[in-house]
Amino acid sequence: PGWLLDHPVQHESHLERRFIIAALSCPVVCDIQHQPFTLQLSEVGAARKYTPDFLITFRDSTSLVVEVKPQAYLKRHEERLHAAEQVLQSQGQRFFIATDTLIDGKNLSARAMLLMRYGRMHCTEVQVQETLKAIRHAGHDSISVQELVEQGLPEGMVWNLVARHLCHVPSDFQLDLTQSITTTPYAGDCHDYFRSWFGAAQR
Repeated sequence: PGWLLDHPVQHESHLERRFIIAALSCPVVCDIQHQPFTLQLSEVGAARKYTPDFLITFRDSTSLVVEVKPQAYLKRHEERLHAAEQVLQSQGQRFFIATDTLIDGKNLSARAMLLMRYGRMHCTEVQVQETLKAIRHAGHDSISVQELVEQGLPEGMVWNLVARHLCHVPSDFQLDLTQSITTTPYAGDCHDYFRSWFGAAQR
């Protein structure tokens, strides 16, 4: 999505692609890098290399290392991933394992893919500013998509602004008229919000 990134993000599987789409739909994410670096893992005197799948950079300039792995494969890679997490933690870095259960849970990847389609819509700067003005003048922190449509704004335009991170939705968002949106950015811990976006418990 050129409206969010100035570079492509590579992927090596359909699961990784769905993760990228779901992650980019999250409003606290501002960058994703594929296979950003390689770690040396020392186990029983033998060094092994580990290259994580992605590095996520958040709006508050913090970051998160992500491994994308099918839930069914976790057990066989458990020791190596645990070793990688320990090394990363010693460097002050957070680690997150995104499984297919999380990526596709509650139709997240499907909802994110639809949102990205809205993001590709062509919108003029005038349309953008008119929509943002209508939301900001709602008189309260948030407004439903239905209310905006009743004011004459195209529904697709509203979702376009959400896809572009100009408007925000909660982590359990639904792409329907009842969804409330806001122009107020999330002010809490971006890492915790990202985990909640994927339905993962905070830790």
